[in-house]
Amino acid sequence: MKFSALVAAAAAGAASAAVLPSELAVNTQELETKPYQGLDEVQSKYAGRIIAQVKMENLGPKACQTAITTSLMESTLIMHANERVPESLTYEHERLGYDGDSVGLFQQRALFYTDIKCNMDAVCSAHQFLARMKEIPEWETIDVGTLAQKVQRSEQPERYHQFVDQSVSICNLGGL
Repeated sequence: MKFSALVAAAAAGAASAAVLPSELAVNTQELETKPYQGLDEVQSKYAGRIIAQVKMENLGPKACQTAITTSLMESTLIMHANERVPESLTYEHERLGYDGDSVGLFQQRALFYTDIKCNMDAVCSAHQFLARMKEIPEWETIDVGTLAQKVQRSEQPERYHQFVDQSVSICNLGGL
């Protein structure tokens, strides 16, 4: 939905109108993949796209660190499709995951994140992650590992903390 359509919908008294994540996304064609220490070319590409989305949403270092920490822990910054989510197999991916119905860099559950195309896109899925993160009260004051856990509701919350230092370095290199 274009901005003008949003304005028109609001003016008409529509109950709800939302900007689709894909319309908020950066143009990935214009992104240059730069190497990030400790990451290979594919991981660097995805890290760059997440960083670009954080910058576009003007969320700063904490958001970047939380998103990168989460994607490192959930997928090692590698795009995962899942045979239990057949649509995910039709999108670019490097690996097959087998964790329930989770797909993508953030291992977003298809049950809750129903736009599979978005889940399988680094920029769009980063937007979804960031949107959920911003719903957490006082997210700006919570430490990165704990914040990642609050967004993801993982069964292994302690595992996020081991990726925080690496995410700080990656986000610093990305300008955040």
